Amino acid sequence: MNWIRGISFRFVVLFILWTLPVACYLAVGSLAIYQTGWFYKIVWLLPGMWGAAWLIGKVWKPPKVHRSFSGKPLSAPDFWTPQDSSAIRIVEDYRREVQDIDAQSIMDFNRYIRDAQILAERLAKHYHNRTSDELFHPLTLVEILAVIHLAAEDLEQWVLASIPGSDLATIGQIKRLPKVVNALDVVQKVVYVGSAVLNPAKMLAYPLWRKSANVTVELQNELIRGFYQRFLRQLGYYLIEMYSGRLRSGSRLYRSEFSEMADIAHEFDRGETSIDDLDDLSTTIAVMGQVNAGKSSLLNALLHNQVATTNVLPETRSVTRHQYSVPGSASEVTLLDTPGYDEADVSRFQLAEIQKAAKTADIIMLVMAANSSARDADRQMLDEVAAVYDQARRLKPPAVIVVLTHIDLLRPVREWDPPYNWRQPHTLKEESMAAAVQYARELFGDKISGYACVYTGTEHPIDSGTLDDVVSEMVAHLDHGHGAAILKAFYRKLSEDRFKTLKNQVFQLLKSVR
Repeated sequence: MNWIRGISFRFVVLFILWTLPVACYLAVGSLAIYQTGWFYKIVWLLPGMWGAAWLIGKVWKPPKVHRSFSGKPLSAPDFWTPQDSSAIRIVEDYRREVQDIDAQSIMDFNRYIRDAQILAERLAKHYHNRTSDELFHPLTLVEILAVIHLAAEDLEQWVLASIPGSDLATIGQIKRLPKVVNALDVVQKVVYVGSAVLNPAKMLAYPLWRKSANVTVELQNELIRGFYQRFLRQLGYYLIEMYSGRLRSGSRLYRSEFSEMADIAHEFDRGETSIDDLDDLSTTIAVMGQVNAGKSSLLNALLHNQVATTNVLPETRSVTRHQYSVPGSASEVTLLDTPGYDEADVSRFQLAEIQKAAKTADIIMLVMAANSSARDADRQMLDEVAAVYDQARRLKPPAVIVVLTHIDLLRPVREWDPPYNWRQPHTLKEESMAAAVQYARELFGDKISGYACVYTGTEHPIDSGTLDDVVSEMVAHLDHGHGAAILKAFYRKLSEDRFKTLKNQVFQLLKSVR
């Protein structure tokens, strides 16, 4: 009964008001005819209910195509980039402005082509900013065919689940539906007039009955609008996937890599599916920071052993990897220990290593000393990360979590009585921590996705509560990291398979011309 979800609330109300009197007559009509008094007690239902249906139908106008049967707006799955997510508005705007559709125009296939072309042109401008004559130049034939295949396949699945009788009714029968509706209307008139012989007072309610609503036509319009809205929704989704470059190797590879996450975005009910269940997901968290910010100490505290140097000199000259099981989660992530940098100088080698880590990272933990206001080097590092992903827009930029260390050195310095709750400060130490976070917010704005405060020093016992603050932020951003990871894995596979695919294509061509 999935198709019931698609029927609008307006239609349900009108349907009940139109059919309720008929149901009442079926239940007690026969008895009322033969037992004096019963019939006249319920006769008011006819003019009353049909009059209410006619009035509501006049005041409550039928929804346009963009408001009827459309379900939730198109939503971005976790692996979409910011550019992909911003394209949603283009699809939704077109769904709102598209002309209404009826039983006649739904059979006009030129309309499908015209609307698809308009939507594709708008999305092409969003992604490539080309002239009208060059909108489709960056696309391959495989990508265009993949959009058609994927959208049609999804639409087929939706029709089977949502349209009653869609696997039984033929095109010829559907074309005859308006004639069937007219025939039913004639039958209804005959039945109504015939029943008026037993009760002539019913003829007084005839105008209201005719104006109330034609339930069959209402249902037909609801399903037609729903079908076309779903068509635009799925088409828009896969056009975004096409312009993002993820359909370059065809629909089969795309389905194998993204089917579960795409099903969530499309609202297909296939049970609970978590992004954690997908293959090729190894989330990477790069730990970055200035010299003496406490980066290596943070890694040591998280990993529970001395795997990273804690000297004041930047001895970490290359990126090292450590596997880390996230508490409270089934996920195991890779922590990257990157070279420390400082305000005075960042060597060319260190900068190259930082850029490499940024391109590999799905999440970045930016470590800062809470008692220091020197942030120019951190700002430069974030600019380098932004530049890396500005050149690779098909990848999802990593979420950046700021981790403020050395909180024991904040005022009052001699106070150390954890745990501290800086998000709802009540003590002077908590207020100092909140002020340090606010300072970072003012400097970096929306470049930062989350904040945590931690103590990893040696003068006091390490408080597990502060580490929990870091871990909770890490867990909160795992979905974002997983989405970024699967995109990187997909494009790596795409690059590796490209030469192999070309070789097979040449082989098949030579084989066919022998």
